[in-house]
Amino acid sequence: MGLIKSVEPGSPADRAGLMAGETLAFVNGHEILDVLDYRFYTYDPRLKIVLSGKGGRTRRITIRKGEGEDLGLEFETYLMDSHRRCQNRCVFCFIDQMPRGCRESLYFKDDDARLSFLLGNYITLTNLEKRDIRRITEMRVSPLHVSVHTTNPELRVKMMGNPSAGRCLELLRFFAKARIALHTQIVLCPGLNDGSELRRTLDDLDALGESVESTSVVPVGLTSHRAGLTPLESVTPQGARAAIELCGEYKRVYCADEMYLLAGLPIPKPEDYDGYPQLENGVGMLALFKERWDGADKPQTLPQQTLVTGVAAAPFLRELLAGLPVDVIAAENSFFGKTVTVAGLLTGR
Repeated sequence: MGLIKSVEPGSPADRAGLMAGETLAFVNGHEILDVLDYRFYTYDPRLKIVLSGKGGRTRRITIRKGEGEDLGLEFETYLMDSHRRCQNRCVFCFIDQMPRGCRESLYFKDDDARLSFLLGNYITLTNLEKRDIRRITEMRVSPLHVSVHTTNPELRVKMMGNPSAGRCLELLRFFAKARIALHTQIVLCPGLNDGSELRRTLDDLDALGESVESTSVVPVGLTSHRAGLTPLESVTPQGARAAIELCGEYKRVYCADEMYLLAGLPIPKPEDYDGYPQLENGVGMLALFKERWDGADKPQTLPQQTLVTGVAAAPFLRELLAGLPVDVIAAENSFFGKTVTVAGLLTGR
């Protein structure tokens, strides 16, 4: 249940007399356990609300508002509940490869279907209970962002270190049948889920039809802090080219920009990304950047400038900025290790 932190002045909740310190318990007979319940059941224009206060006292209020209009409540936490932790032991988990001494929040592994819908976080489906599955379909919690990696049940259990991981394809089929939109990703680990296993996964996802709106294939990220972890190899230029060629046989399957840079292949055209459905996953960022750069008004003169970026993107930016007084510096990552080459993981002080 949601403890009300504040009430927006002039909002439907304020006009109805809801107060900070009260707990939103029920809306139209439905118990409110978290943000999904709150957003779904407060959509209607007429709401019968049950509030609980100090000492267990309850009061009932009827609110009339615009359909879909927000009540105007802020709660103690964004989810109105605690975050759900990841229960997996993935062989490629980046958080397990973090150096010591960072702020505590960077070591928290979330695997929360609510954040998948609200913020685009990727989930693995391994910690979904029957209530969660039922609620996703009943509320039409769509789209979901799912880390698939492989649809081979035995291999997925091995890669994710969780006996529940083998249910992935079964759940994807269930959600696809319920017309829940899915965005999926595959972290490519050489010797595990590449080659014939990658083809199997792409075939299985393709068989789900248009419910799978996009699939991204991203190379495994390996830091220099892997002592005691499963030995893994980085994707090679040859492996990247093979994956790109294979992915090109399927619709709505996109390789990360990093794969093209690694393979030494040209970045696809903007129209090849179908509206950039996985931009935040590093898919199509360079194509969009170039498109905007090419369409931007350029100043006639520029002072000498320095641009610092990761090793992977430096050649692309040097070519793009050729002829301008801009020095592009490729910064090696001494914090995570030289094998981490993307600009988004550079650190500094």
